Amino acid sequence: MKNLTQSKRPDLISTVEVKEDIELGYIPAWSYSTLKTFESCAYRSYIAKVKKVQEDFGPAAARGTEIHKQAEDYVAGKLGELPDTLKKFTSQFKSLREMYADAKVELEGDWGFTIGWKTTGWLAPDTWGRIKLDAFVHEDETSARVIDYKTGKAYGNEIAHSQQALVYAIGSFFRYPDLQIAKTEIWYLDHGTMLEQVYTRDEAMVFMPKLHDRAVAMTTATDFPPNPSNYNCKWCSYGKGEHPICEWAES
Repeated sequence: MKNLTQSKRPDLISTVEVKEDIELGYIPAWSYSTLKTFESCAYRSYIAKVKKVQEDFGPAAARGTEIHKQAEDYVAGKLGELPDTLKKFTSQFKSLREMYADAKVELEGDWGFTIGWKTTGWLAPDTWGRIKLDAFVHEDETSARVIDYKTGKAYGNEIAHSQQALVYAIGSFFRYPDLQIAKTEIWYLDHGTMLEQVYTRDEAMVFMPKLHDRAVAMTTATDFPPNPSNYNCKWCSYGKGEHPICEWAES
């Protein structure tokens, strides 16, 4: 067992005990999206991650995947022209492309962490946490930008996306020990708007104990009760169709 302690802001939650020998449950690794799903309806997580039933996210998700691939290919120099889907961020993507050519940008980061928050592989035997981001810009040894692309609506998702950006910042500080400033940017590609936040190491790490505890709760869970509601079931495909998998789904 070890302590991850923040030396500043003792008025806030500052210490978390990291037990590295805990017995993990049926879902031994977390990501922001799986954690969010688990906390809204644990049974949905059970179907997806334990029963291994692929969820149908619909055409909007497929479109988002395609646009993300276009963005990656353009920045990496695999596309000559900027696709129309990205043109609301023309100057930003051109800048990313130039910085990528100068080896200042990492694309499609697949970050794996152990339960002690050490870096590991995405699919390594000791992987406990996964953080996936679209672009990581090294400004200098102590400052970086973390960029995530979003398609679809922006309004109404700001709180969830801000929380996701905070997870990116926390992961960045663990992955890069010399990093002191993490600038998170959510690019709403369909709207040409951006959600920006700046975290110092101390500011972001204040929130790490709560994130850690939430992740432990999910990765040690052995019970997955359903939480049917109009909102939860509206966005879940497991209760839809002729032969729904979820018997608790609300129409």
